[in-house]
Amino acid sequence: MKHLCQRLIWVTVGVLLAGMITQAQEYVPELGPAFLADEVASVRLTLAQTDLDFILNPDNAYSNEEWPGTFVYESSTGTDTVSNVGIRLRGNTSRNAAKKSFKVSFNTFIAGGKWNGLEKMNLNGNHNDPSMMRARMVWEYMRAQGYIAPRISHVRLYINDEYKGLYINVEHVDEEFIQKRFKHDHGNLWKCTYPADLADLGDNPEAYKFTPPWNSEQRTYELKTNNTQDDYSAIRDLCHTVGTVSDANFQCELEAIFDVDGFLRLAAVEILVGHWDNYIGNQNNFYLYERPSDGRLMMFSYDVDNTCGIEWGGNWVGQNVYDWDQWGTKPLYDRMMDVEQYRTRLGWYIRDLIDNGSFTGSAWLQHGNSLKTMLTTAALEDVYRTYDYGFDDDAFLNSLTTGWGGHVPQGIASYVNQRAPSAYSQTSDAQFPRDIQAWAYTPVVDDTLRIKAEAAGSPLSVQLHLSVDGAPYQTLSMNDDGLSGDGAAQDGRHGLKVHLPDADQVFWYTSATYSDGAQPTDPCVPAQAWISRAPNNPFRLNEVMALNSTFATDEAGGYADWVEIVNTGDVPFNVAGLHLTNRRSEPQRFTFPPFTVNGGDHRVLWCDNDPEDGPLPTSF
Repeated sequence: MKHLCQRLIWVTVGVLLAGMITQAQEYVPELGPAFLADEVASVRLTLAQTDLDFILNPDNAYSNEEWPGTFVYESSTGTDTVSNVGIRLRGNTSRNAAKKSFKVSFNTFIAGGKWNGLEKMNLNGNHNDPSMMRARMVWEYMRAQGYIAPRISHVRLYINDEYKGLYINVEHVDEEFIQKRFKHDHGNLWKCTYPADLADLGDNPEAYKFTPPWNSEQRTYELKTNNTQDDYSAIRDLCHTVGTVSDANFQCELEAIFDVDGFLRLAAVEILVGHWDNYIGNQNNFYLYERPSDGRLMMFSYDVDNTCGIEWGGNWVGQNVYDWDQWGTKPLYDRMMDVEQYRTRLGWYIRDLIDNGSFTGSAWLQHGNSLKTMLTTAALEDVYRTYDYGFDDDAFLNSLTTGWGGHVPQGIASYVNQRAPSAYSQTSDAQFPRDIQAWAYTPVVDDTLRIKAEAAGSPLSVQLHLSVDGAPYQTLSMNDDGLSGDGAAQDGRHGLKVHLPDADQVFWYTSATYSDGAQPTDPCVPAQAWISRAPNNPFRLNEVMALNSTFATDEAGGYADWVEIVNTGDVPFNVAGLHLTNRRSEPQRFTFPPFTVNGGDHRVLWCDNDPEDGPLPTSF
């Protein structure tokens, strides 16, 4: 009970800060039985010994071939058994470690298979970390501060009845991950790995689909959703803007396509925890999500095990917060740090994380001790943790306060004790940010334009500026009352619904007014709201099958929901530029890939967002 009470102190910090907008995720999923915070569950994998021998053979270290097995999860909530799961190694350099990391797939051999809402499970060995706690502590800290972070827990892992050690169970980032955090969840999601520098490769989106020389099977910018369209325009736009736009236009054009404020907040927390194996440090380990709500790309992180005192070169405890990129070039970060407004905003976000009392050695020591109490038995019984670097029992037991040496010069809490004052002293000139971000839900539905905005801090007012059919701009007050399409009352988000009957052309922008007279705007160039009119085309919905369970199967044998369209005309017609949706508020949820349907002919689309199940999957 003692360590549970200590953990509640850590979580309470996040509750107190919940009103502070960080990365604009709309939901924070509950941990649930798959990610138990206060116990160490057991995962038991069983597979043919010959298959396990193949997986563990050094010659196959980088194979992603999955082998069938049985998954058993044992905890205080009960025992779950799932047959016919896929099992393989995961990770990068850890594939050559003695303590390996594994991926369990619930939908490889069973179409649509899930366990507790998860299609995949990542079991990470954290062989670099003598504490086996750094990744969990960082993710839990980020989650408590409102950042996008995977759910995480510790488990004992057994394979064919052999105890493989203490592992962290990290939520897999995929379409399920996005759906649990965003109302508008059908955007493009890219997993970005080294050498993902976001350098300009020209204006052809195909140029950004390259693979590194050492891995021809995985793109550096790997599209994880909407694979049928395989559209890299957003990546191209970001990189090409950074590489070509003049200094005078840089801020305006960048902020139109990229969540600048979210990036600066992410950089702030990553710099504090010493995450160098990320975009701004090592061109690695980040996701880009193209938000349908405003069309902007946003960045969030993953793989945070190399943090809080784990170093492979550099001195991250004292590294200049404005000069984090030690290896290679990162054009986006480099250009942003040349903008004084962005530099001071980054500094402010760093100071804010320190000022709120969450980033202190004592807070991290308290949280770490509660975890250590829970993990000690499972950790000390883990012989695999000793094989790669010779970690002994003291390496784990003293890991919060004492560096092990070599690539671990600091303990976790001792790192925080040094990093916090160092970062604070480097940001003494930082000023409170005056910032606003806004987006419109378009095309306009029911003749009503819906605008939402997020302003930093506590502005005196937030306004919408609107021009209809060429008329002068009118200024309307936006509200944070929970009644204006803004979200919950007093949550920092402002909204407004404007009725626009018969309008053909609408331009808009928002502004926030602060007590010192500052009045930032967004977008910096007025945006045009899309007023949709029904096109003249011969396509109609012919049949819709919801909750399909027995009627028809897709090419993979699964019972996905489906929609059938028909060309009611007499001549062939191409569907390019048309859209399909299951949400009235999101008319563009699925964009048809270009193909032609003959007059009178039909075409079936499978509503499962899975290109492996048929040639025409939708994005919902």
